Amino acid sequence: MSGRSVAFSLGLVVLAVVIQTTLFGDGRLQPLGASPLLVLVVVLGCVRYLEPEPALLLGFTGGLLLDLLGGSPLGLWAMVHLVAAYIGLRLRARADDGVVVVAVGVFVVALLGQALFLMASTLFGQRLLATTGIVKQLILPALYSVVVAGAVLPGVTFVLRERTVGTWLR
Repeated sequence: MSGRSVAFSLGLVVLAVVIQTTLFGDGRLQPLGASPLLVLVVVLGCVRYLEPEPALLLGFTGGLLLDLLGGSPLGLWAMVHLVAAYIGLRLRARADDGVVVVAVGVFVVALLGQALFLMASTLFGQRLLATTGIVKQLILPALYSVVVAGAVLPGVTFVLRERTVGTWLR
């Protein structure tokens, strides 16, 4: 791992935060009333190529930026993305097992992250669980995240994978 990987990962997370808050924000592109967890997917993709400390810091930073630009209480998404980064670190060796394993992993982590966010936001006085159905708030964002992961994770792999053949581009 190099400083270059950390810098590229941070750039990818900042780009994902901007896209999620502008394109998938409240009142914007939300099919069936839900949107994918783009920042979480990017964090999971980057965690595979980083050491544990920068990976956890990247998850926390992505969540904190999402809190600052979104409308949620400060620290809720930071906690969710930190937990997701930790789970990603623990399971990153399974990423080589195939596309189905990665898709199931993204679905489960997104589902757990969304459930953690809803429970924590309920503790902070947000009435998210009382407003709409559980399918709309838990299942749809996790399914959308799997679809988005099909496009995002190969790009993250291309940007962060260490090249073994030395070329003039490095």
